[in-house]
Amino acid sequence: MILDAGWRFARRFAAAARSAPPGPLADFYAAGLPDMKAAPGDMVAIDLETDGLTSASDSIIEAGLVGMTTSAITLATARRHRMRPRRALTGDSVIVHRITDDALAGAETEAEGLAKILPQLAGKAIVAHFAPIEMAFLDAACRRVYGAPFVAPFICTFQLEQRWFPASHRTNELRLGHVRRAYHLPDYTAHDGLIDAIACGELLLAQIARRGKGDLPLASLLRR
Repeated sequence: MILDAGWRFARRFAAAARSAPPGPLADFYAAGLPDMKAAPGDMVAIDLETDGLTSASDSIIEAGLVGMTTSAITLATARRHRMRPRRALTGDSVIVHRITDDALAGAETEAEGLAKILPQLAGKAIVAHFAPIEMAFLDAACRRVYGAPFVAPFICTFQLEQRWFPASHRTNELRLGHVRRAYHLPDYTAHDGLIDAIACGELLLAQIARRGKGDLPLASLLRR
């Protein structure tokens, strides 16, 4: 069942690759997929801060990324990218992410940001907490810039917690900070793209350690 899901995902990935024009997105697809039958190798944890909740109309304003394996976070790879939104920020969104219009004055365009982010994701499984948000916003951005979808293998720490330890939490207790506290991980400042990416990567390591099977095939970790 799990490997069948991996095969179906590989077909979606190949179809998306065929629709990508030459450039950063095509290069992302050209790097291929990690081995779904093997234990995860190099991965990258990601967190996006956005100016709203609707991927079709709102924008990514910050992306934090850090490389990792199933045994360590590679802090030397940590990167923060800021992108200019397509409209002025609202007061409600600034209260959440604390990124102002002035802070984004010298930020990259959406196309420039994607051109830097996509190479860091290429060929790796992507780790995120509640991954549908990252999936939707990256897909919407790629469709705007390249006219083609973004399809990538995601590991969702939110979903893993639900699948692996369903008796440990109520649904409303699965926010990143709350789940981290259940593993005695330290509290970090929330809604900072880079800090949240590191926090998510640390959570995955704790989940794998609690699960006790570091050699699980990648396909069994992927979001379903």
